[in-house]
Amino acid sequence: MKIALIGATGNIGSAISQEALRRKHTVTGITRRTTGLSPTLAGIDVHTADVLDHAALTAAVQGHDVLASAFGSGADAMLIVDATRAIVAAARAAGIKRVIVVGGAGSLEIGGGKQLVDSPDFPAAYKSYALAHRDALAVLRDAPDIDWTFFAPAAEIGPSDKVGKFRVGARKLITDAAGRSAISYADYADAFVSEIEAGSHPKEIVTVAY
Repeated sequence: MKIALIGATGNIGSAISQEALRRKHTVTGITRRTTGLSPTLAGIDVHTADVLDHAALTAAVQGHDVLASAFGSGADAMLIVDATRAIVAAARAAGIKRVIVVGGAGSLEIGGGKQLVDSPDFPAAYKSYALAHRDALAVLRDAPDIDWTFFAPAAEIGPSDKVGKFRVGARKLITDAAGRSAISYADYADAFVSEIEAGSHPKEIVTVAY
């Protein structure tokens, strides 16, 4: 498949690009800059485009089968919502029906009609980003012409060895017997690329954890 990946330079994005390359897909990495890029981007075609530049983003994603995003907002959480609107617009303009984005675990259900972000012990440092991801999910839900997937990681995600065994599910936070919800970048990327290939969860929020 031909995959256009926004945010290919980040921790999650670079893991996704490497997993996609390992599976012999063609990857176009869309970044805001092309200088000082990580060696992990070797093997992908890098295009410079700001996600909020509609013309540049549309041109960069034209001709791809899937538009994927691991967009990082930096200090401005609300850019997540703006980027999602821009991604939907570019997909429409380029004639791409399949969109899959790295979402936020805060939008996952934890029971009692609540989402993780609404729990009283949700970390304050991450709350604005979690709320922005929830608003981004609403943007996707308002795009019935797009086969989108909002792929939320586990509550904890970070660098670790690839295990190769994990659980994937829709809507609800996945925890282990001790109540922990965790995944590595590598295993998240494994599940993310599998979703790109299979398209098992169109128009749905999905997550992965050990």
